Amino acid sequence: MTVAALIVAAGRGVRMGSSQRKQYLLLSGRPILSHTIERFGACGEVDQIVVTVPADEIDYCRRQIIPGVKVVKEIRLVPGGNRRQDSVRNGLEALGADARIVLIHDGVRPLVRPELIAACIQGARKWGACIPALQVTDTLKQVDAAGAIARTVAREGLYAAQTPQAFQTDLILQAHRRALQEGWQATDDASLAERMGVAVHIIPGARSNLKITTPEDLRWAEMLICSQE
Repeated sequence: MTVAALIVAAGRGVRMGSSQRKQYLLLSGRPILSHTIERFGACGEVDQIVVTVPADEIDYCRRQIIPGVKVVKEIRLVPGGNRRQDSVRNGLEALGADARIVLIHDGVRPLVRPELIAACIQGARKWGACIPALQVTDTLKQVDAAGAIARTVAREGLYAAQTPQAFQTDLILQAHRRALQEGWQATDDASLAERMGVAVHIIPGARSNLKITTPEDLRWAEMLICSQE
């Protein structure tokens, strides 16, 4: 059963406050995206790697990103779309017919551990759909338009989703095609599977598996990657 990693790296990264896309910013002297790709290359269960990037930056990635990536597996670059959801669908459509399991991962989560990747693969094989998540520990407040607290949200049973989100490929491809036909929009792929009535199972995520969105996140990632080396 062939396993594909689909790394989504077509976002703009507005909150980073940089003129450069966040996936190309340097982490420990190398582009964030390079680290992310290498994490999947280091997992022996991953057979192929597909990366979605902005269409007009494919040549840039081929010249500036891929040559510095320490991965022996073939890396395919696929044009992204206007939204993350479009980029994922483009990547799914580009997978080979033999890809039975797919891991969909944020290009700016460069510290994912190979053992978490492997656990997600096992979950997708067992249940069809599996994501890592962290149980919410903070008190949650719902705020109104004026910035005042409207209510306190009970945190029991609440989890923060991470990636990689792992699925049987035909299942998540069907979900994305149906979303396109019916106009569904979601911030993660599990939501589309849920909308089709699929039971998406959770496994424990990792605090170190952070998504680099702000300059503060980048500073945290620098400290974490130093501790892992």
